[in-house]
Amino acid sequence: TSFRLLAGVRGDINDQWSYDLYGLHAQTNNQGSYNNDLNINRIVNALDIVEDPDTGEWVCRSSDAGCVPWNIFTPGAVTQEAIDYMTTVAVSYGKTQTQVVNATFTGDFEDYGWAFSSANEGIQVAIGSEYRKEHLSRQPDEVYLNGAAAGFGGPVPLVDGEFNVKELFIEALVPVIQDAPFAQDLSLELGYRYSDYSTSGAANTYKVMGSWAPTSSFSFRGGINRAIRSANIFELFRPQGFGLGGSEDICAGPNPTATLEECRNTGVTDAQYGNVPFNPAGQYNTLGGGNPDLSPEVADTLTFGLVITPTGLPGFSATIDYYDIQIEDEIDSFAYNDILTTCARTGDEALCSLIHRGPTGDLWYSYQLGGGYVETTQQNVGQRFAEGVDLSLAYLFGLGNAGYLNTVLTGTYVLANRSANPLRDYDCVGYFGFQCGQPSSDWRHRAQFAWETNFNAVFALTWRYVGAAENDDYSPDEDLRNEGNYDMWEASASDKVDGFDYLDLAASYNFTDSIQFSLGVINLTDKEPPMWPDLQDDQYVNTYATYDPLGRYIYTSLRFTF
Repeated sequence: TSFRLLAGVRGDINDQWSYDLYGLHAQTNNQGSYNNDLNINRIVNALDIVEDPDTGEWVCRSSDAGCVPWNIFTPGAVTQEAIDYMTTVAVSYGKTQTQVVNATFTGDFEDYGWAFSSANEGIQVAIGSEYRKEHLSRQPDEVYLNGAAAGFGGPVPLVDGEFNVKELFIEALVPVIQDAPFAQDLSLELGYRYSDYSTSGAANTYKVMGSWAPTSSFSFRGGINRAIRSANIFELFRPQGFGLGGSEDICAGPNPTATLEECRNTGVTDAQYGNVPFNPAGQYNTLGGGNPDLSPEVADTLTFGLVITPTGLPGFSATIDYYDIQIEDEIDSFAYNDILTTCARTGDEALCSLIHRGPTGDLWYSYQLGGGYVETTQQNVGQRFAEGVDLSLAYLFGLGNAGYLNTVLTGTYVLANRSANPLRDYDCVGYFGFQCGQPSSDWRHRAQFAWETNFNAVFALTWRYVGAAENDDYSPDEDLRNEGNYDMWEASASDKVDGFDYLDLAASYNFTDSIQFSLGVINLTDKEPPMWPDLQDDQYVNTYATYDPLGRYIYTSLRFTF
């Protein structure tokens, strides 16, 4: 159950200043129940049977009320009473909440004389502050808290976490030269924001942008930007719990596949080597969830580009922009197998500290004793690099008495999508799969052709394109390539995905200036998304983040403005 309340007011203070004030409260409540599992403690009670000295019948040794023996040795001997005694239900209640208060004031300093003599306009500013608070809670019942259900990997703890951030910001648009030879417009765009997070402390972000239009037909623009992304409420406080996220222990069994030196890196002692218990089920414990000690991600962006608006071709415009983004302290989590094997191979301290072996060196049965698991919680694990070119073309031309045709093409050509951390360093442009996750096509675009009629109606056709990609096991990069999986991918048609084209139709009609009717069809040809097996390793790979998972979708709306 969710709801959202938003209220605000905006207006002018005087001829120079205006204001925009608003507040937001959004909340989602969740209740879930996990049915038809068996209670571990009651299983033990029902199997621990003794003979009643008075009646000679087999009864539970435990004095737990309602305990009924569970006879697993005789076919057909399991009774409904025994099932009812052992069956359990786990219930949990959860809530997420966001609260925001924002105040922004914008001003034009031209009347105050704050302007360059070489410019026609004054300096314009926006000044404001914001307070945001986010809260996440989960209240599990006794079954969840104690990990009493046999189907669970471990206990699920109670969570009640929140953080807040207080911010002050200022932005300024500074015209330097206007209407001069070789400088139709030369302007600066400056910005600064101070943020104080209750979890990670203070942070400073900024931007310095500039634009130069030698003539009215074209202009250059570019700049630098420092941004941060503090961990969100789920990355910080998502409940930590034990699960079965590992498939092997390379140091287990009488003949480990890893050497003694490699196993020492993972926490195995010399005496334990060759004697670490092996799990015949191939299931090993992980401790996953949020991490309240995360630091913010920090990104530095460089961008520059060209804007073309030729006076000889009215209605036409084009932009091309290059971007280079570098992110430090990326927030992510490592997979069990990657942590174990890379720690063994390299001895990397950051990875090896995530391995917590039990008293016998195990990683699968002694987590209740403080060991026997690998930590896969969120961490500040590495770097990410993105590089590419954004392109936009637009042309509006008249159709006489029929109105106008507005055409827009917006696309992105990706040059780099690189991830680097103690486990790997590879570029995912053109790939998808175990390591790269969602397809990272080198080219995507969105083209729209809209007929703006002279009888209050608009008809639009949109063409969405997602470029082709290949399974990352086929990459020449040794950190990605895995020739041993070729037969599997080709048998399941998961070795590559072709480019995808989607067509959307939309129409709207304005009955009056305040009443608008809309009708549209998304994915007109009902194109199905690609079907892949569960590509789970470093990444979960599904199709909903890249492709249309719903098929043809018809919508309509009636909008009132007052």
